Amino acid sequence: MNENDLARRIVAQLDRSLTELPTSTVQTLEAARAAALARVRPGNSSPGQSWLDGLLGSQGLRRGLDMRLVLPVAIVIASLTGLIYWQTSSHYEEELDAGLLAGELPLHAYIDPGFDTWLTYTSHTPPQQ
Repeated sequence: MNENDLARRIVAQLDRSLTELPTSTVQTLEAARAAALARVRPGNSSPGQSWLDGLLGSQGLRRGLDMRLVLPVAIVIASLTGLIYWQTSSHYEEELDAGLLAGELPLHAYIDPGFDTWLTYTSHTPPQQ
């Protein structure tokens, strides 16, 4: 049994049960259904569309997103970006400082103008045994 068959059986059962209800109850149900249909805009058949209209406003994108939503989201994104940048940059600097201080070279060798030349020359020559 597929979904369409199940839906037809449910509708048939509801139609049969409708004849057993009192007339006043049927009239109340019809009035409630008419009121509900009057509140629905034509062409709006999905619940997601009404949620999106509530978010964007009834004017759509022309009015734009509500500032009560945009401003806090922008603050959170900016805060997270700054926090991540701060954590990664300070960690890198600490590792660099520790590496310089723990190395075998004296600190004045790093500011020597010929150090870059020496580094290039020694990095290309194979180690001697």
